[in-house]
Amino acid sequence: MAKLAIAYWSGSGSISLAAQVIADSARGAGVEVAMIDVSDMRPADWQVLADASGILFGTPTYMGGPAAGFKTFMDATGSDIWVGRHWLDKLAGGFTGGVNTGGDKLATLSSLAIFAAQHGMIWVGQDLIGAPVVEGNAGLNVSGTFLGLAVNSDGEGGLTAGCESSARHYGERMALMLARLG
Repeated sequence: MAKLAIAYWSGSGSISLAAQVIADSARGAGVEVAMIDVSDMRPADWQVLADASGILFGTPTYMGGPAAGFKTFMDATGSDIWVGRHWLDKLAGGFTGGVNTGGDKLATLSSLAIFAAQHGMIWVGQDLIGAPVVEGNAGLNVSGTFLGLAVNSDGEGGLTAGCESSARHYGERMALMLARLG
């Protein structure tokens, strides 16, 4: 069975919720999923990441990039994991969120994609085309971001309905890609 690790840091709770929705969706598609809150990394968490077939990275967008709590995790991979190429050829993807539909979420996704590329990972983006291009997809991928999943917080730590559906779809997409390449 394919193994997906979701490594995330959440400030207000919306990234935790997105991670959970993605995880539930991937599990429903037959993938074993481990969620790792990177704010408290332990040796067992690093081992889960080492054993995973794919890793999704999740962080809110703060001040035009990944939140400091997630950036600390990114920086911690820079010696043994990066130099040893331990994540080489694993699938990777990313998700971020904020209150505004646009904001600077694309900058965060770019940082996550570059981070994955530095590790030699294979990036999986978002494939959902929202409305009005596809009429039946009203509320889905409202930001039109394809590099990864960009969700909108409802301002209360939750997600807008369309963003929750987009997160569900992204979990299914990652499960499909793990099955295809696994």
